[in-house]
This record gives sequence, C-alpha cells and structure tokens, in this order.
Amino acid sequence: MLHIERLKTDIEALSRLAVERQTLREDDVARALRWLAEAPDPATLRERLAPVTSGDHDWPGALPAADAPLTARFTVDGDPPHGTVVIGVDGSQVYPDPHAAVLYYLIQIGGLAFSYDGSRPRPYSCEALHFKDEEVYDAQGYPISNERVGMERLVQEMAYLAALTAIEHRLAPAAPLLALTDGPLLWPYVERSRSDSQAIEAYLDALTEIRQAGGLPVGYVARPGGRALVELLWAAQLAPEDVPGRLAENPLRRLTDAALMAHFLAPGERSAWFTRPSATNHRHAGRGHAVWFCYVNVGAARAPVIARVEAPEWGAQNADVITTLHAVLLHQSQVLNGYPYVLARAHEEALVTTADKAALDSEIQRHLFAQGILVRPSEKAQQKAILGKR
Repeated sequence: MLHIERLKTDIEALSRLAVERQTLREDDVARALRWLAEAPDPATLRERLAPVTSGDHDWPGALPAADAPLTARFTVDGDPPHGTVVIGVDGSQVYPDPHAAVLYYLIQIGGLAFSYDGSRPRPYSCEALHFKDEEVYDAQGYPISNERVGMERLVQEMAYLAALTAIEHRLAPAAPLLALTDGPLLWPYVERSRSDSQAIEAYLDALTEIRQAGGLPVGYVARPGGRALVELLWAAQLAPEDVPGRLAENPLRRLTDAALMAHFLAPGERSAWFTRPSATNHRHAGRGHAVWFCYVNVGAARAPVIARVEAPEWGAQNADVITTLHAVLLHQSQVLNGYPYVLARAHEEALVTTADKAALDSEIQRHLFAQGILVRPSEKAQQKAILGKR
C-alpha cells in the first residue's frame, strides 16, 4: 500500500522544481534559437567537427546531413499521393519470469497497411512462443534478460515489416510504399557479445529486404528525448581551436531538441536532416543504411507535437519520397491528435493484455497436466499473487 500522505512534502517540492525548470527552459530556448540563427553553413560545421566525428571519439552531438542550412524549414501542400501505401508495425512481449511455473517468453507483432485509394486498412499479426533452453537461458545458464528479449523483439518487428512490405508491393507494385516502425530506426542497443552482433546483422538484413521490396523504412519516435541538435548548436558557437576541448561545457544541458523544435517549427513543418556520427551509425553505413533524422511538428498552433523521424540516407535524399512521407505523417497524425493512425492500430494488434497472459499460462499448465506434469509457480510468485488480489 502506498501512503501518499507521507509524500506530501516531496510532491510540493517536485511542483516547485517543475515551475523553476519551466522558467529556465524558456531562457534556454531563447538562447538556443539565437545559436540556431547564427550557425555557420553545414560544410563549415562538418569541417570544424571532423576531429570529434572520426576515430574513437564518442561525441553525442549531430551533424548536418545535407547542405540545407540549420534554419531550414520544410512544408508540404495537399494530401498524400493517391495509391500511397503506408505500413505500421509494433510489437509487445511477455518477459520470461523465473518464478513462473515454466520459463518462456512471448513476442507478438502487429501491423496495419493503409492505402490511399479508398480501400479498407489491412490488419496483420503474428506471434511466437520461445521456450527452448537455447532461447531462454544465456551462455552462463541464467534466464535471459529483458533487454535481450527487447532486442529479439526489435529484430522480429523489422523482419515482419520486411515481410509485409513484400506482400504490399505485390498487391500494388507501382505504389509509393512507406514502412513505419514505432521507435528509432537506428539500432538502439549496445553491442556486447556475439549474439548481440548477430541480432544487429539480422536487423540490417531486414532493412535491406525492405529496400529491395520497394519500401522506405522509417522510424517514428514520439516524444523524443536527447539533445544531439543542441550539442551541435553549442559546437557551432565555439572557435575551431576550442574543439574538442570545450564541447563538454554546453550550458544548455537541460534543454532537449524536442523542446527547442516546439518553439522553432510551426505546425506541419519539418526541419533539415541531421545524422549521428556514432559507432552504431557507422555500422549501419557499412551495410548501406546510414540513418538520418529530422524533426516534424505534427501538432497544432497552441499544442505542438514534435516527433523525430529517422530514415536511411538513400531514402532521405529522395525529395519526392520524403515529400510523400511528410504528407503521410501529417495526415496520419491528424486522425489521432498527433500520433500516426497506422502505428496506433499496429499497437492494438500487437498488445498482449494481462488477461491474455493469464489465459496463456492456464493453457500451458493444462497441457502439462495432460502429460502428467504438475507444475506450480515459486513460493514468492504465489505470495505476490495473493497480495495482488487485495
């Protein structure tokens, strides 16, 4: 039981801190907007930052990906081209529980294909139960981590997106085809082992399959965190001789890119393209899928909604494809007040509810009992189940 009354002092302090942070954020945004207006051209910035964007440096900032000035803002007129197909994919999972009656994990992927031709949206889904020893135990014999399950889910999501892209391409070979995933396109996990390396290679294979099927893979990040662009703007303020020595002194470390873009982009506008000079992105580039990103305001005048949109370099450089993507994101987000319709529906198809998990556990135990195997959860799990009914 949570005694909220004991937290009254902390809650009041939290509220005061939130007000202070909002005031400081407004000052930070004003300064960042000045930096944005004063930024040198992209070529100059790339040259200035060359010492920290090659070799073993791990600078967290962004680089201009193309030649458009940092202050560039792009708009799009009209609806998406007739016949355009946009696919959304999302996934969910049941993590392995060492205290459950049996050890397994479940991954379910949902998808939706939406055609701009008046036809009904086409839902898709698939699921996989993982229970073999090599799936649920790591090399040391411990149950695999939730992070590892998340990594496997991401690989399966992209593989499923590739499969749906191939299906939809066969249905409409000439249609522009956009393949959206909920989250970043750039691989988000740290590579620590051989199995991690195999996972990222499988992920990159799926990106290649999407391209070969005529689709553009796109990562849509709602409420993005991070300040890669703010770091770039600070670097732009430094004299060349102060790079890299003063990069860590950025006074705007409380400010995120999204907060800045909420004041910079008008509704419907998107920013210029940027890229991350990270080791992971170099890995992507080695397979032909270096990731670029931009920001899009899919909200309204009084309620900006900033999303980070990630696409491979080969797609981001295609002006016609990006114009179509821009129009699709604005249209899709208007339906649900700032979030793409296809991703929301894909989430519905993928969701595994508490009732679903309970039904799955019951069915597993029923089949085990039919085989003469009596299993039960650990004592800890039984006690938690009793307390959970209070």
